[in-house]
Amino acid sequence: MEGFQSRRIENLLAAIAATRERPVARLLTALGIRGVGAVVAEVLIEHFHSIDALERATPEELEAVAGVGPTLAQSVCSWFAIGRNRTVIEKLRAAGLRLVEPERESGGEEGGPQPLAGATFVVTGTLPTYSREQVTALIRRAGGKVTSSVSAKTSYVVAGESPGTKADKAAKLGIPVIDEAELLRLVSASD
Repeated sequence: MEGFQSRRIENLLAAIAATRERPVARLLTALGIRGVGAVVAEVLIEHFHSIDALERATPEELEAVAGVGPTLAQSVCSWFAIGRNRTVIEKLRAAGLRLVEPERESGGEEGGPQPLAGATFVVTGTLPTYSREQVTALIRRAGGKVTSSVSAKTSYVVAGESPGTKADKAAKLGIPVIDEAELLRLVSASD
């Protein structure tokens, strides 16, 4: 192509090739399924491990996942029921994109202590020290799960400044609302 030097072409081809190895959760987020943002996509892929398994999931199987309610479950099922959406998945498969995420070994993302194993968290508001992404990573490393909405399955809500309705819903459901400092105490409990 005119105006493209060989080095620039190599860089472009390398960038295209790198997109084929991105995490499956990022692909799921990009599909534009109503209600499936980055956190929900991570939770769904962590549970189902592939786009194909997610496509085959029933609403009941989806609702069994922490943080997924009936509305979201129906949204996912409806998206996969549309023929043109399944065609998109097949085109992505043909293009060589990864649709299966390898299962993580138990013991958290890094194999360290698991003081939060079995606990499900929702993070809301502006935290004093850490960003939401940093807190989410911290919880996952410690064996906990993070979802985007409060439900009866939620163990704790980590609330910062201006937490909004999530803290109110947690209080109504009797779910403990903790701050960043308390979360750090829970994480360090096994040290």
